[in-house]
Amino acid sequence: MAGYLVCAGGGEARLQEARIAGEADFYLPPVFRPLEIEVHEPLHPDLDYEQATDYRIVMPSSYVYVHMLALERTGLTDIADIVDRQYPFTMGSGVGIVRLLFDKMLGYYGSSIAETEAWGAKYETALMTSAEGIDSLESGRVDVGFTYASVPHPTYMGIDFDVRLLGISDPGLLQMLETYGCSPAVIPAGAYPFVTSHVPTASVQEPLVARPDVPDDIVYEVCRAVFEHLDILVAAHPSRSEEHTSELQS
Repeated sequence: MAGYLVCAGGGEARLQEARIAGEADFYLPPVFRPLEIEVHEPLHPDLDYEQATDYRIVMPSSYVYVHMLALERTGLTDIADIVDRQYPFTMGSGVGIVRLLFDKMLGYYGSSIAETEAWGAKYETALMTSAEGIDSLESGRVDVGFTYASVPHPTYMGIDFDVRLLGISDPGLLQMLETYGCSPAVIPAGAYPFVTSHVPTASVQEPLVARPDVPDDIVYEVCRAVFEHLDILVAAHPSRSEEHTSELQS
């Protein structure tokens, strides 16, 4: 019996469709499960979305880190600075889980997306891990970008204009993010050409998951295949560092 794997590369809508239909044996779900439910459950009022997309975690896959980029000319330092200054930014981000995560972070500082729009902020739909997203920053069409991505993410390796990563170091904010499965993390100096010192942020571990009814022997064989080819995984995935590989092996 062969397992069928679905990942978000073909589009999140396709992933949700396959999961709800029970077509996938294994899949790599979007991160931040509580936010995923909050975003997608209203789209499926005729079914129990949480139950329909239930899974069991098979193994950790990789880590993704919150990346908040801002053009140097903004002078921004972190999200608290945005709220304190009521800075009228134009942000590029996704429209689902990513934007809801940003709204939750604004909420920690007593603000919201609606409130930022009232003081002049704008939101553009842009995948900030794509060449289009980077072009929107370089051209000035957006001056802030918000996403989560592996480290180092190849899209950012070629940036040669004035941009910075905004840190997440507020202990209270990090504690709030833990409720969504995040942990304190660091994007190290040198990860990108524009990162000259360590930048504190938050990360979340992406798991490989299976439907609850996938037979144990199939899950075992998939796991065995992964462990027998860890060299391929390390070579193919930019966030699969030696440290993370050791955690997987343990």
